[in-house]
Amino acid sequence: MFTRKVIDYLVNWKNKKTRKPLILRGARQVGKTSAVLMFAEKYFKNIIYLNLEKTEHLNLFKEDLSLEDFEKVIQIKFHQEIIPPKTLVFIDEIQNSPSLIKLLRFFYEERPDIYIIAAGSLLQAKIEREGLSLPVGRVEYAYLYPLDFFEYLKAKRETGLLSFLKNVSLDERIPQGIHEIALKLFYEYTMIGGMPEIVKVFLERKNIEELKGIYSSLFTSYSEDVYKYSSLANSKYLTYVIEKSPLFAGTNITYEKFGSSNFRSREMGKAFDILEKVMLLYQIQATKSTELPIIAQRKRPKKLLFLDAGLVNYQMGIQEEFLNLGDLNDFYRGRIAEQIVGQNILAQFIDFPPKIFYWAKEKNRGSLNG
Repeated sequence: MFTRKVIDYLVNWKNKKTRKPLILRGARQVGKTSAVLMFAEKYFKNIIYLNLEKTEHLNLFKEDLSLEDFEKVIQIKFHQEIIPPKTLVFIDEIQNSPSLIKLLRFFYEERPDIYIIAAGSLLQAKIEREGLSLPVGRVEYAYLYPLDFFEYLKAKRETGLLSFLKNVSLDERIPQGIHEIALKLFYEYTMIGGMPEIVKVFLERKNIEELKGIYSSLFTSYSEDVYKYSSLANSKYLTYVIEKSPLFAGTNITYEKFGSSNFRSREMGKAFDILEKVMLLYQIQATKSTELPIIAQRKRPKKLLFLDAGLVNYQMGIQEEFLNLGDLNDFYRGRIAEQIVGQNILAQFIDFPPKIFYWAKEKNRGSLNG
């Protein structure tokens, strides 16, 4: 598997003197588990990996317990001892265990020498639904998104181009040959997106047909997850938004009758907010501000970004056409440019939640040739 830039962040976290238990957030299948396991393999002698989607692991932590009891469970179940600084404790899908969420506070207060990372794709939504609370001030957060373009180039081993793009200055003339090479790769990346499994299979087999089943299973898993953090009454709104929102990526949206539905603004607004919490989509606020502080215009329609451009293209059903395009500037009337650029901006927010805006008076569409 290819490396992710979040691993550099994890190394910095490991070396901090004021380190707290880290919660890694991100939508399902963006590579949280793979990144942490890769980090652990390189920087720790051993890892204790708790996957709370496994019943056998979850059953160990159904009731509140002390740190001493936690260590005893680990010793008996996994035949390992937690030995700082050689051991990393990784708790995957921590939202499934309120007792371990509470225990994070005591890791910080009583055992700051223990390296502990938790991950949760449905964390925020499930916390709100079940009235759970995270130990404020005693944990820190990192955020993971699909691969950005530079990560894609690294996965393709385009090291020369990657180095050039990282070091090029804004006023530097880019040779036409390099521009065309980079643009072709960017079109390819825009077509398939940055979901790790998709990128891996595409780079291995170069066959878009083999990706369809993976895209389909991703949408299925997102829809099935709805029942884990929502009531049955609200699930139909969430499922509808998951299905329809890729069709409106890069556009301004209103909640009332979204996607030609008969659903009211209240139900749609709540569904969008929940799906934003599980990081499947992002709603960009409008602004007219031309200097700091940037003030959001909350009454204006928001601009929608979906999780990943590849998922957008799949849901649109146009990836075969995409392969034969020489220029994407008119594609979706510029919407795919706003999706892919917005997606890459979001991917830079590793250590704090993103806050991005679009100009309410904008008239020009995005361009993929810039």
